[in-house]
Amino acid sequence: MERGHHVFSVDLLERYATKGCGAITCMATGNDVIVLGTSKGWVIRHDFGVGDSYDIDLSIGRPGEQSIHKVFVDPGGSHCIANVIGSSGADTYYTHAKWKKPRILGKLKASTREIILGMHNGQLYEMAVDVKDKMEKYIKLLFELKELPEAFTGLQMETTSVHNGIRFYVMAVTPTRLYSFTRIGLLETIFASYVDRTVHFMELPGEIPNRQVPYL
Repeated sequence: MERGHHVFSVDLLERYATKGCGAITCMATGNDVIVLGTSKGWVIRHDFGVGDSYDIDLSIGRPGEQSIHKVFVDPGGSHCIANVIGSSGADTYYTHAKWKKPRILGKLKASTREIILGMHNGQLYEMAVDVKDKMEKYIKLLFELKELPEAFTGLQMETTSVHNGIRFYVMAVTPTRLYSFTRIGLLETIFASYVDRTVHFMELPGEIPNRQVPYL
């Protein structure tokens, strides 16, 4: 049964990718959800947990050829960010699992829970989008690498309920270091606390390919 499930899954994705949507350019997964980006500007999402799929054409209204540069999915599989590159420039879109249409975020022309975005210039931003109203609530700078500015290549955030609030654990990866942030409170206050104290990090051997940074 397990083997049959995997065969069906691969066949399903292959059929979607050849239905005029172009070649697969990128992929991201989270919580039984897989999201594909294609060379013709399509984002294809399949949820293996519930067995449903949908696709979105992000090239609509954009002149010339369009390609999905990167897609990003949160660990829960609900939030997706897609970067589209074409002759007219680059745009970033956000969509939720319950939405039928994406929202353009513009330049970083940046209620869900908090989302952290890592940038090429070593900055971390916090963003929140209201799922019901389909509106971005805010986007703000949380932290900036100053000693060794590098692109963030990966991010992971976990939360734990404690007796006096919520403890956040954030891990951020650059090509040479793994940074860790933790504290009880709000994300903004957690990162603000590192203005006056040392950020914990571990040196990484070699280099990590740049796979998880939005093209903004």
